Amino acid sequence: MHDLMHDLATFLGGEFYFRTNELGKETKIDTKTRHLSFARFSDPVSHIDVFETVKFPRTFLQIKNEDSPFNNQKAPRIIVSMLKYLRVLKFSDYQSEFVLPDSIGELIHLRYLNLSHSSIAMLPESLCNLYNLQTLKLISCFNLTKLPRDMQNLVNLRHLQIFWTPINEMPKRMGKLNQLRYLDRYVVGKHKENSIKELGGLPNLHGW
Repeated sequence: MHDLMHDLATFLGGEFYFRTNELGKETKIDTKTRHLSFARFSDPVSHIDVFETVKFPRTFLQIKNEDSPFNNQKAPRIIVSMLKYLRVLKFSDYQSEFVLPDSIGELIHLRYLNLSHSSIAMLPESLCNLYNLQTLKLISCFNLTKLPRDMQNLVNLRHLQIFWTPINEMPKRMGKLNQLRYLDRYVVGKHKENSIKELGGLPNLHGW
């Protein structure tokens, strides 16, 4: 049944959906493609130009593939710099030396960002420029110990997941995120701006 559903989804997606296990210089992506997913970048990718034909992609999903994990450190920088209209971005299970580029703050249309189970150790402050971001998933990011300082600027954030991620304390003024509906963990800080009282400013919070 799973294979049948996959085949049906691929058929209905047609030219708007592109999936491959390996992305290289010879890859051809249709100009109408809106949703991209693949498991790895071919080497070298320093001059990769396969995205130049894609005008307005909305989704990039990294395929989880244990035999060929997302392998290239340059991949996040290339994807973020070239796919400016993304609504959905998934880099979960990225176990290479993973650095999210500062240019992530230019993806002003981004609604969903998933970095769970990745080796990321620091989130750029520019992440807080993503005013339209609604979901941020950081589950089991074992090298990540703090969130960006200006998290309160993510005024449309509705879901924040940091379970099994060793955050030392929450950023200050989290109570300003009054659209937040789901928060699976809150780490109390030493100052009144990140104390447990900040939860009182979250009227839409429903679950942990």
